[in-house]
Amino acid sequence: MNRKTNFPKVMCTQHPDAASKYIATQEEPGEAIEAAKVFGCDEYMPDYEGKATPYHQNVQIVLKLIEETDLVPGKDVVITPRAPSAVQENRFRQLMVMMSIAEANHDALKYSDVQAINEFVHPMTGSVKEIIEAQQHMVDISELSKKEFGFSMEVPRIIPLIEDAPALLHAKELAGNTILAWKEHFGTVPDEFRVFLGKSDSALSFGHVASTLSCKCAINGISELNSELDTQTGIIFGAGTLPFRGHLDLKNAENFFREYRGIGTITLQSALRYSHKKGDAEALVNLAKERLPETPEVFSAEEKEEIVNLIGIFGASYSRILRQLAPTINQIADLLPQQRDRLMSKGTGGYSRSAPDISGLVKLCRTDIGKELEASMPAENLHLPRAIKFTGALYSIGLPPEFIGTGRALEKAREKLGEATCENLLIKYFPSLADDLNFASGYLDLNVASRFLSGECLKEVRKDIEILRDTFDLETSPEPSYRILVEMMQPDLLQAGSKGNCMDEEVSQLVCSTLTKMGKIRKALG
Repeated sequence: MNRKTNFPKVMCTQHPDAASKYIATQEEPGEAIEAAKVFGCDEYMPDYEGKATPYHQNVQIVLKLIEETDLVPGKDVVITPRAPSAVQENRFRQLMVMMSIAEANHDALKYSDVQAINEFVHPMTGSVKEIIEAQQHMVDISELSKKEFGFSMEVPRIIPLIEDAPALLHAKELAGNTILAWKEHFGTVPDEFRVFLGKSDSALSFGHVASTLSCKCAINGISELNSELDTQTGIIFGAGTLPFRGHLDLKNAENFFREYRGIGTITLQSALRYSHKKGDAEALVNLAKERLPETPEVFSAEEKEEIVNLIGIFGASYSRILRQLAPTINQIADLLPQQRDRLMSKGTGGYSRSAPDISGLVKLCRTDIGKELEASMPAENLHLPRAIKFTGALYSIGLPPEFIGTGRALEKAREKLGEATCENLLIKYFPSLADDLNFASGYLDLNVASRFLSGECLKEVRKDIEILRDTFDLETSPEPSYRILVEMMQPDLLQAGSKGNCMDEEVSQLVCSTLTKMGKIRKALG
């Protein structure tokens, strides 16, 4: 039985996945007001991860809420910034964001006795050490604020964001060990502790099925902590609207809430607010407030073992194709529009995603499956784009990433683990897979996609689609207007995909415009 919590239900985020709208940083404080007043969100996340967000944005949002609305920040709408990772970006940026949190709380406490910011998100979390170090820095900032400005605040609590499949499988261990380390380091145990789970980056590295199963294992494990520890845990689940990134939209809401039972908070990203039909976002927010949290799904030890082996098989099948497609994906992703102000992707101010450490996953898999997973991984980092542009690039060449490796993995799972395991996958572990693939099939055009693939890669992808078509009775015919645009863009995208080929600026703008139209049809950039 879940204990009663007051965790927010809907977190509005600054993800740049809207196809129809560019949002500058100076518009984002107003967006926070809109999130609460128009869409009904009870949480807003100012985002500093890899993003050119001004440090004073936390203060701007808090003051705008106080001066222009009747909402009390920290009570009626929660402000939860995502700070940079000191490991992936740099410690200076992280400390500056923490200082802005302190300043926002200082200003909020002039107007009421409610603290505006009580938590902050730590991205790409890889260890308990990272979490405790970041939390200690927040303690240090709080003490400095008291010394310099004479005000006391309750130290904002860290929310670790777990974003790759191997880490998701160890989410319970990470959260539980963090709470124990918290007591040892700070002398107390937090009453509440939230964990943020990301669907997109785990999908980018391991594919759609493996990432979905990894997220469900994480939800299952973290939910178990509520009966094992005195700390009440809550789960924020980060999902976009396309299936590869979570398939969170109004039409798929029933599937989504069933698949991810046990989460307490969803993210309302930009695509759903600005690229979907008017009223859809508000309706989904109301539904989430009614439904969350639901009783989590419980897996037996045998089922967990089965799921881990499925993750290994699906991850290996996907990864083998990914490393062949990486150069094309990178070239095309550069042509997609930048819908938020981001930092440079290289240098001291930015970062690129590196290959995840799969050793923890390999150990959990059956020996033969673990070896195949290891063999499938690229020998070096691929430096892929962020998940939104990654997904958008593949949709733009007529190859939705939901299909990559999925058919062959299903066949391999049947061969290695048996028919009963495959039935469990499709009926219990991932019952909405068929609906995800049916959605994606509306944007599949293998005739166009084939021109971007090597002969070997095309053979594998064609087999994936044949198996999935037979298994799920898919209608793999693209939406007509989308098909026209995909065909029209194919020559220019092929030019862009040629290594070292520079595109004329005028042509580049035309391509970007057409890719944006394609995003509007699928109601998300990526």
